[in-house]
Amino acid sequence: MAKTIFCFLALTLFAVALGTDSKCQNQYREDDECDTDQQRLVTPIFHYDTSSQKCYAGPICDEKDRAKYFPSMEECKTKCNAREDSEEGALGLED
Repeated sequence: MAKTIFCFLALTLFAVALGTDSKCQNQYREDDECDTDQQRLVTPIFHYDTSSQKCYAGPICDEKDRAKYFPSMEECKTKCNAREDSEEGALGLED
């Protein structure tokens, strides 16, 4: 029983250490966030793109949707372990 508990705790700690913020998994699509006739909010949100592994700024129209994304570029990069532009390959292609 003690080994089972130890393994469970070890796996939980491992998952927490490697886990990322759930906001890193949100798919941002401007058309989904803002209808063509909606006014964009002045302050942008920052979202992570899983295919490029980078963070981007984007407009948002509804204040209640702001919680799905990051308030700053720095927080997005840190929480999602985002790639920097300098991490691209020598020919400008991503590794």
